[in-house]
Amino acid sequence: MPKEVIRVVLFAPGSEDSRVRKPFEELAQGLRNELGKNVLRLAYIQFASPNLAEVAEEAANDGVARLRVLPLLLTPGGPLDKEIPEQVSVVRAQVPQLTVEVLPSVGEHPRMRTLLHALAREAAKF
Repeated sequence: MPKEVIRVVLFAPGSEDSRVRKPFEELAQGLRNELGKNVLRLAYIQFASPNLAEVAEEAANDGVARLRVLPLLLTPGGPLDKEIPEQVSVVRAQVPQLTVEVLPSVGEHPRMRTLLHALAREAAKF
């Protein structure tokens, strides 16, 4: 049986301001260089392209079976409660052959909390 083709989607807050998008684009490019260009895509929750529907359509055309969506958000609520579930529902309806799995946001990850704690501790050293 062939291995399921999976693509990770970094799902970031968008902005019309390229300075806001740049760190996400650099992160995505670095990961594509490391993992392979077909393993990962960047999509924006709002205000920028590509959006999740565009990335999902591309994935389906590329023969991807599963999208693993990683929200690049630090706090609960907002897009995690409204925009992301709404967009995932649209994708599931428009591209039913694609399985869409939404992962916990990066802010929920224990390693992110540890990193933020360490950065704050370093900032407190005068």
